[in-house]
Amino acid sequence: MNRIGILGGSFDPIHNGHLLMAELARDKMRLDQVIFIPACCSPHKVNKALPDGLDRLNMVKLAIKGNPFFTASAMELKRGGISYTIDTLRALRAQYPKAQLFWITGEDNVQGLKTWKSFPEIIRLASFIAVSRLWFNVSSSGIRQRVKRKKTIRYLTPDSVIRYIKQHKLYC
Repeated sequence: MNRIGILGGSFDPIHNGHLLMAELARDKMRLDQVIFIPACCSPHKVNKALPDGLDRLNMVKLAIKGNPFFTASAMELKRGGISYTIDTLRALRAQYPKAQLFWITGEDNVQGLKTWKSFPEIIRLASFIAVSRLWFNVSSSGIRQRVKRKKTIRYLTPDSVIRYIKQHKLYC
């Protein structure tokens, strides 16, 4: 039976904290793969303008390149609209009917899980892996602010993502 971890989020941009969280979960829970799924529109950030989904997906692909356990999916971007976890899990359950699904999140999000749309069904479809963020102190919003202020973001996100941000003039 496949053990699949799922890491969803805006990835605006993806950073080393996301990668470390996924790798720690993969190692500790013996996951066969971790799928990174950029949200089309996060229900928690409905009024926030995000860079194009393709840019965020491309940055994810650059960041995970070289890790054979990591893959990226455009499923939420293709579906469009608000990206609810329940819709993603239903689609993944249909795609992987015999797999064990694990939703990876920061432990700081655990308190709010019961407010997620269709939470009782979510916990029937997937187990949760809560990762302590004490391992890292980096955020996408902090990276965006540093880029805007023309400060370095080296070691906060992979070099390939930094090059992509510069090349596409994101967050300026």
